[in-house]
Amino acid sequence: FGDFIGYFSELVASLPSEVADKVLGLVLILKALGIAAIIYVIYVVAMGLFTYHRMKKVDEIERKANAINKKINSMDKKLDMLIKRKRKN
Repeated sequence: FGDFIGYFSELVASLPSEVADKVLGLVLILKALGIAAIIYVIYVVAMGLFTYHRMKKVDEIERKANAINKKINSMDKKLDMLIKRKRKN
């Protein structure tokens, strides 16, 4: 990679100054885009981790809600049975 930079520097130095300025401007833009891409990848990974943890919490809440629902249904059935017994008497 170091050889490439050396060759690139020689190439830019051999170009006319107007072209060299444009090439260096393009290199600067590409560096900025590279930094932006790295920051974006870090952001995507971080958001993925946060989403994973959030989904785990949602699943846990869902399991607890299902357990509560089962208990309520059981109590509801027992209450219905008691009401039916009272009506018979």
